[in-house]
Amino acid sequence: MQSTVQLFNVALARLGGVQLPQNISSLETDAVGQICQNLFPQVLDLTLAAHAWAFAVRRISLPAPTLSNYDAAPNPAYPLAYDLPSDCLKPLRLEGAAETGRNGPAYVLEGRTLRCGEERAALVYVARVNDPNLWPPSFADALAWALAAELASARNNDVQKQQWCLQNYKIALAEAIARDQADQNPRPLKSPWTAARFGEGEY
Repeated sequence: MQSTVQLFNVALARLGGVQLPQNISSLETDAVGQICQNLFPQVLDLTLAAHAWAFAVRRISLPAPTLSNYDAAPNPAYPLAYDLPSDCLKPLRLEGAAETGRNGPAYVLEGRTLRCGEERAALVYVARVNDPNLWPPSFADALAWALAAELASARNNDVQKQQWCLQNYKIALAEAIARDQADQNPRPLKSPWTAARFGEGEY
């Protein structure tokens, strides 16, 4: 996907709508373009948060807690508090910390604050990825269906078409997740020697 405008046009085409100009600055004076721009951030966040996409997973080391963190309301079970990264949509796990502690999960979320008992741990999370060039084609396809569903309601007030787009979104999302999981966990190749030794194919 080359641009968000291209994505908008794919979504509109699925509704049989007009096409937008490719110049993103022109959208400011285009009513349909403004609707797309207003709906897009939420649609993107929801689609990204639906899965731990390989292209969107990030890992950072938690910084040392600041004085302001310690001044927050105390929580004896999770004494350390950290601000989530600004691009964090969905925390996945803390590396270097047990999955569960003596008092429950390894961490808890309070708003945009992560509380835990670990001073040295890495946070793995799903990040907000705005660059269309980083979206795999299957993800972009699902995203376009999600936007089309929102446009069917906001622009066309067509509940029947919205439900049709949502059904296609669910199908496209499931396929995109399956492709992403396959890419993350490819089936290991067997060597020709192993294949000959045990009479098996190479795959």
